[in-house]
Amino acid sequence: MKYRGINYEEQPSMLEVSEGQIGGKYRGQTWRIHRAKQNLRHPASRELTYRGISYRV
Repeated sequence: MKYRGINYEEQPSMLEVSEGQIGGKYRGQTWRIHRAKQNLRHPASRELTYRGISYRV
């Protein structure tokens, strides 16, 4: 993929979710709440790049 002339690799998330109770209606269709089956843990720090400049979070 490419954004503003910079190539990058897509990293799709493979998160298992369970369908929960009905959350409401939107344009006549019901929608359900989805919850992650596992706890999400974020790494302590990550190396990110914004417009070619690297930084840590």
